[in-house]
Amino acid sequence: MYQDLVDAGGLRSVLEAACPGGEVEMFDAPGAFGGFVAIVTKNDRAVKVLPRVGERQFLVRHKLRGMHLSFLLTTDLTEVVGSAATWLGGATPRELAAAWPFADFVDVADAFESGDRIELAWQLKRAQKNELHEFVDAAMREPRLRSMFPFRSLYWMGFRPTADEYPVPGPWVRATDGGRFTVADNRRLEPNIPYDAEEAVRVCVAEMDRLGVPSRDDFLRGGGISV
Repeated sequence: MYQDLVDAGGLRSVLEAACPGGEVEMFDAPGAFGGFVAIVTKNDRAVKVLPRVGERQFLVRHKLRGMHLSFLLTTDLTEVVGSAATWLGGATPRELAAAWPFADFVDVADAFESGDRIELAWQLKRAQKNELHEFVDAAMREPRLRSMFPFRSLYWMGFRPTADEYPVPGPWVRATDGGRFTVADNRRLEPNIPYDAEEAVRVCVAEMDRLGVPSRDDFLRGGGISV
């Protein structure tokens, strides 16, 4: 159950009690419930807890070696504190998910440990479950897009052939109302043509062909990008 009476001092107290040896820090967070965020750290792990205004829930993020692996929501303070204690106690991601099913970020953790930055970017995008989540799920099933590095620029998603290649001629994808998406090669001249997620993926691939965007393999063979 969401704790209506939780405040900065109360959250600090329960985290300190549940996570012996952990260092608890409190920071101002304008817009959060009570205007604060709590971070508890132990060795190379940390858990960030952000109560959300008016939504009666907590945003929880589990961190390893400086990398946020989770983006989780729960209304239950017991899940927040219990998952923090388990994670800081040294549990693997799979052990954590087994003990606290809401805290399942195994795919993100596997991608992080593999060192595959493209796969990690996709898994993080999927874990966030924002307005683009249906498109992300569909795009991850399309080999051409899955091989590229997804990124956000304001409300838009774009794709790079590698994690470090920055010139991007398009296409760009943005969510509209009702789970629909637009695809554009020029964000200043957005077409008013909404697609469902699967259609948007097909249009995205077709636009890459039209714009001459090389596949990742072609780019690595020296195809380059013209912008």
